[in-house]
Amino acid sequence: MGKRLICCSIMQNELERLCKDKNVEINYIDAALHVNPDKLAAALETAMAESDGNDVLVIGNKCHPDMEKIVAGRGRVIAADNCIEMILGEEMVRLNNEARTFYMTVGWLENWQSIFIEGLKWDIVDARQNFGYYDRILLIDTGLFPIDEEKVLQFFDYAGVPVEIMTADLSNIQLLLEKLVS
Repeated sequence: MGKRLICCSIMQNELERLCKDKNVEINYIDAALHVNPDKLAAALETAMAESDGNDVLVIGNKCHPDMEKIVAGRGRVIAADNCIEMILGEEMVRLNNEARTFYMTVGWLENWQSIFIEGLKWDIVDARQNFGYYDRILLIDTGLFPIDEEKVLQFFDYAGVPVEIMTADLSNIQLLLEKLVS
């Protein structure tokens, strides 16, 4: 058995593309668990306990406030705060200097209802109040799958903030993964 990754389902398409020719087992944690730190910690603990002695690598070191503590002695955390930083790397600094930005991947676009409506229980008023801080929502298109324009419009209607689409490649996350699985 090769390396084992435990990561958020938000990154499933990207990780399966990057790991398709590698000896890596990937265990996905439900993306909606980000809204409940206790449930996320429990899911991570369960996934790590099931590792059977395999190397366990956790993706996203700021997805839980105690990520380092949860992983301590049982795995390594990727050198990025979250899935967006994994993809964009240092480019986030420039983008953050341009405008107050809420970032999304297509995985976020596919899961926003389970995260914000079901998980956080935000109605449209809550969404407008929380997203109202941002100047823009930046949807990162890695080109792995088409962007559903209807879902973009639905999210815009919910958040009330302009959605811009930015293309990005997977070179930064590929580099981060190579450091972990080599």
